[in-house]
Amino acid sequence: MSQVFDARLRLAPCAFVVCCLTLAASTAAMAADDSARLTTMSEAELQTGMQSGVQAVLQHVPMRMEDQSVLVGAEYSPNTRTATYHYVQKRQVNPDQLRAQLRAKNCGAPNTRAMMSRGIRFEHLYTVGDDVFGVTISREQCGAAPTF
Repeated sequence: MSQVFDARLRLAPCAFVVCCLTLAASTAAMAADDSARLTTMSEAELQTGMQSGVQAVLQHVPMRMEDQSVLVGAEYSPNTRTATYHYVQKRQVNPDQLRAQLRAKNCGAPNTRAMMSRGIRFEHLYTVGDDVFGVTISREQCGAAPTF
């Protein structure tokens, strides 16, 4: 990732952007642990951060991901509290392997776990040819979580 890209994303609200950085294969050192702040911010701040984060992501798509898929879109629905990422993948995906990878990434990131503790869900939709495969990660898929 370019330094310009990193700098722009750091200026956006952290709630959604930190998750996007994690999904974009950023190293743990780059994504500050804002989990305490994320669990204590007001509902209005959280919702605003999620919406602003989507806009920041949309300015940088398409974006090639580490698994060679291409992130082509993102959206956040405040009604369902779901952040949805849209990917295009040229090759078939192994559903079990993909589900395990996304679970490990989402559940292993303190900021994402903090958002999930607030009821935010992360949906990843992969389009492969005419097929769409989806994985939704929420606090229930992460098992016992540390408290923030």
